[in-house]
Amino acid sequence: MDTLVHYLTAYSSTKYVLALGAYMVLVRHLRYKRIRALQAKYPDPTLPFRNLNVAREIAANVAVLEFPYLNTVALEFALFKTYSIPSISKILAATRQFTSNCLKRADDTSLILAEMNQTYSRKLLRETLEGKTDPVEDLNDLKRSQMATERLNWIHGHYPIKQEDYLYTLALFILEPGSWIDRFEWRPLSELERNALLALWFENGQNMNIQNIPTSYEAVAEWSEAFEREYMVYAPSNVAIANSTVNHLLSRAPAAVHPFGRKVVSALLTPRLRKAFDMPAPSRRFVAMIETALWLRGGFIKYFMLPRKIPVVRTAPRANKEGRYVPRFNKYEPVYPNGYTIDELGPDKFRGKCPVPHNATSLPPQDL
Repeated sequence: MDTLVHYLTAYSSTKYVLALGAYMVLVRHLRYKRIRALQAKYPDPTLPFRNLNVAREIAANVAVLEFPYLNTVALEFALFKTYSIPSISKILAATRQFTSNCLKRADDTSLILAEMNQTYSRKLLRETLEGKTDPVEDLNDLKRSQMATERLNWIHGHYPIKQEDYLYTLALFILEPGSWIDRFEWRPLSELERNALLALWFENGQNMNIQNIPTSYEAVAEWSEAFEREYMVYAPSNVAIANSTVNHLLSRAPAAVHPFGRKVVSALLTPRLRKAFDMPAPSRRFVAMIETALWLRGGFIKYFMLPRKIPVVRTAPRANKEGRYVPRFNKYEPVYPNGYTIDELGPDKFRGKCPVPHNATSLPPQDL
């Protein structure tokens, strides 16, 4: 009898182990299905440089299907890094937006960038939820992107921002998603995906009249490193903007965990960044713990979480009955619970004053 019980127990344990192993193999197979399909569809990894529509499609796959969480974190971190440049932080500190209403300032930035970049993502969301295409709304998505870019350019035109600071910010938008994904996600970016992100942000940079944009990923990284070595230095304005931003990031967490949260932020910074922000360095053991936790998260996703079916798109796929765009979700307290129009995004003193083309003419056929 004991032998039989032992046999049945061993058989049952083996069955569960085999089932778990089969599930992990299946999840891994399904997780790589999208990128394999894209690589089969676009076998030339340099195609995004010659076809912006292809770049938009592939970049959307990265941002809203494959790596929505870390892609967003990486872009937020890219903005955070720019505050370590005194010429940037001094302008931001002078506006007093970070101290008076950091939530709105952060949300406006997030929404303007999303309006610029989520053209294909909104198309993908509509097709997923509605099961059909909408050519009229697809065209409107491109108009929204154009309007958001003009809005951003108009706001920036009121401040003495250096060309090098524009270029550094653009470089971080190109580099940080790949850096975070390669280090901590369930797989690294492919060459096709990396080129798509570069092509998309290169186009954004040209539309923002940024000069001397490097034309390769490696050249962007080299320029960014050289810029940081020269200009990433301590300044009181760096500290003021960084502190306001970290307070905002921790605003939804209980006050008791804020010291731990600040240590986590510091653990994710380079020594050069900590010095520019005057942040204490955590122990190597703590840094290793945080990085290991992120690495384990990537492994769990790779083997245990089935691929996402509904894209994570924050901007509304279409306007509501009042002609306003209501964000689909909010990471913090909602700033626009009843929606917004693009000319309302940004500082209150510029509200409604931007000459955005609400009745924009049709875009060229190749952009459809």
